Amino acid sequence: MPKTTTPRSPDKTSATADTPLAEPNGRRPNGPQIGNVIRSLRRQRGLSLREVAESAQLSASFLGAVERGESDISVGRLSLIAEVLGHDLASLLGYSLRQSSPRFIRPDEQVRMRRGKGIELTAMRIPSTNLELLLATLPPHSKDRPVTHAGLDILYVLEGNLVLRLDDTDYPMTAGECVVWPSSHEHAIRNDSDQPARAIGLVTETVY
Repeated sequence: MPKTTTPRSPDKTSATADTPLAEPNGRRPNGPQIGNVIRSLRRQRGLSLREVAESAQLSASFLGAVERGESDISVGRLSLIAEVLGHDLASLLGYSLRQSSPRFIRPDEQVRMRRGKGIELTAMRIPSTNLELLLATLPPHSKDRPVTHAGLDILYVLEGNLVLRLDDTDYPMTAGECVVWPSSHEHAIRNDSDQPARAIGLVTETVY
């Protein structure tokens, strides 16, 4: 009597359930190396391959193949992995800017302004986000005017000494120090020293 087999339904644990990453010519497609990204995030969080696979309802062998670039992965499965790693699918793929290639912010796209006597401020709006990168130059004995806005402020002193004034309290800073504060509180920076100072900042909501 001939031997019969039952057709196998798609197995979520199969390492070959998705299409191989290589193109017909043997080259990898020019896109995000998602396997490397998954491995890096997993290790940063101290998670084993098996822990991530089980949480995402996948097999460890399949996830290992994805990390090694030996197997592709469907959007649905990748979304499950992203959730386990604390990301959304867009940020995991690197498409938060709606593109996969670098986006340069040219000098003519940057906003330059003066904020107080001698203070030069350059604002660079990050495309497709609410983020702004700021570069501030403060001459000796200069001060910015107080502002409030939505989001968070992050400030890193590149050179010299600065003072952050937040809610009527002064916080002296020196080169190499970084500070974060809620932007909804009135704040300003000043340079009380005899030397110029420079700082770079990031705001999480568009201001300029």
